[in-house]
Amino acid sequence: MTPPTDRERWRPPLEDVLDPVFGRMGVPPMIVVIPDGWSRWGCGQWVDSPVTGNFEQYVLHDVVPFVDAHHRTIPDPRSRGVFGFSSGGFGAWNLSSRNPEVFGAMAVLSADSFLDMTHKSMLYKYLDSIWPEAPTGPVEGNEWSQLVYDYSATYSPNPDRPPFYVDLPVAHPSGELIQEVWDRWLAFNPVINVHDRLDNLRKVSGILLDAGSNDDYNLHWGHRLLSHYLDEAGISHEHRENTGNHGGRAPERYQVALQWLSQVLASDRATTCPTQPSTA
Repeated sequence: MTPPTDRERWRPPLEDVLDPVFGRMGVPPMIVVIPDGWSRWGCGQWVDSPVTGNFEQYVLHDVVPFVDAHHRTIPDPRSRGVFGFSSGGFGAWNLSSRNPEVFGAMAVLSADSFLDMTHKSMLYKYLDSIWPEAPTGPVEGNEWSQLVYDYSATYSPNPDRPPFYVDLPVAHPSGELIQEVWDRWLAFNPVINVHDRLDNLRKVSGILLDAGSNDDYNLHWGHRLLSHYLDEAGISHEHRENTGNHGGRAPERYQVALQWLSQVLASDRATTCPTQPSTA
């Protein structure tokens, strides 16, 4: 049965998600690292921004070296994967497709993608929600305003434009799309930047695309298009769809991702060192 709504998210204790993976599901031991990707704007999308912070560099130069220095890892990209859900799924794509020398596999779960279809409409839903007033920053309790300003802070930051330090991609009151700003958003769009990252993607040992076919934000269409482009480029990957929506099956999909990573990441069977996926 499909979960009833994205608005009622199940946030169980971490062990409720992980214990079945290493118990009932029989996944071999591995190190699971869950760094904090939140800024005061919302999720940092795991990209570098002068407004929200350098989250990509944080993972590459702080998290990974720290874990390798303090835990029994196999410090090799073939034994290190990255996975995440929604913004974290986008982050998994960004981190691995840009840095295959660090992350050798990615499990991309219901990731932000195909922005022309899925995110452009958010801009106008935001304007509708405050009409006829002009944008004046995030509005508490207004989902569309918070999403638009969070995405703008990560995709089109402007440190010279206080007090919110962003460039919005749509003009008020005309609704005209400001193409120069929108192009900055699109540069982060997986279905666009996939074409510039093919050489990197050929270096990774595994790519999993997983989304609910009833995603509330239509992110499954981005996964379908991304899978199509990977097929065209002859890049091996797995594309799965489940019957869920955007958030209702997230814990289950985390478990699926960990099980899949355990199958594609290399492990040194001559030692007891576990493989290490890192989650974003």
